[in-house]
Amino acid sequence: MNYAVVSIPVNLVETSAIEEVNELTDLTWPDTKPKEFTTASRIEDFIKRNPNKTCHFIYDAESLIGYAESFPREIKVDNQRITIMGLGAVCIHPQRKGQGLGALLVQAAFKRIDSGEFAVGLFQTGVPGFYEKLNCRSIENKIINSLSDTPNANPFWDPYVMIYPRQFIGFQSEIDLLGAGY
Repeated sequence: MNYAVVSIPVNLVETSAIEEVNELTDLTWPDTKPKEFTTASRIEDFIKRNPNKTCHFIYDAESLIGYAESFPREIKVDNQRITIMGLGAVCIHPQRKGQGLGALLVQAAFKRIDSGEFAVGLFQTGVPGFYEKLNCRSIENKIINSLSDTPNANPFWDPYVMIYPRQFIGFQSEIDLLGAGY
């Protein structure tokens, strides 16, 4: 079956779609489901987390089966501030994994880089092999958040930090996320 990714700026995403994304992320990462949030506060958090993000959706008929988000993120590297594309919340319904849907989502997000909107994407993952097949590579740079109470602690929680495209030359030194991990 052929699926298409629908990419929409977050300010145009309907509340019902945000609720579907929250349900999908709960299925994907059940241990991270907020315990003390209401539906309304989760919707508000979804929008506030990255207010300039683009939401990438895959549906099968009326059911959401895949989601990812891409967003501008200012970082500091080599004493210069630059805006890169962040990638996050890449998830596929557990019953639909292994069908190439994750690659479709990520490729839709990477089109923002390929079109020149951003020079590079920077993100964390636990599955580097998946992204390596999509022209990404791992980097070993120290990652910090100078705005944190513990500025030298890595703000990312996944074990691998990757960039797209793999041929990007840069980030030869420490990377300051200038905020929390994503």
